[in-house]
Amino acid sequence: MMLSQTDTKLLAFAQTLELTTRDVYVNVVGRKSLGDDERALLEQFHAHHVAYEQTLNGLLSKNAANKRDEVIYESFVAKLSEAQNIWSALLEIENTMIASHNKAIETIESAKVAALLASMITVEARHAAILASQTTTNLSAALDNNTTALVAS
Repeated sequence: MMLSQTDTKLLAFAQTLELTTRDVYVNVVGRKSLGDDERALLEQFHAHHVAYEQTLNGLLSKNAANKRDEVIYESFVAKLSEAQNIWSALLEIENTMIASHNKAIETIESAKVAALLASMITVEARHAAILASQTTTNLSAALDNNTTALVAS
């Protein structure tokens, strides 16, 4: 598939975000404070982000980003430094992915590329719903996404 310059830029940024999210999950799944079920759940979420990053890498080919965003990564690692923040920080990064990919879809030129990002969003929204259930019993509060989208510069 031949990508437009706009789509290449948006997908490279999406790949950077997925690499960052993948690495945030790596930071969390190794923690001894997690129970076995929690670890298995988060390992599955990590695997999804690995798959998304690899899919974007394949589409982008020589234009692939191949690196995480260190500023975003470090900000989430700081939020994760206290065990009680794990669920809310992971919820925030999933909501950030959802908002950012939604924003990218507004500009993407290829319907196939937009469909790919939309398929990622549906799974990330499921991640967010599960993570939100760990932070509150208020369903409306759990499902609200007030996160600001990150956009390619």
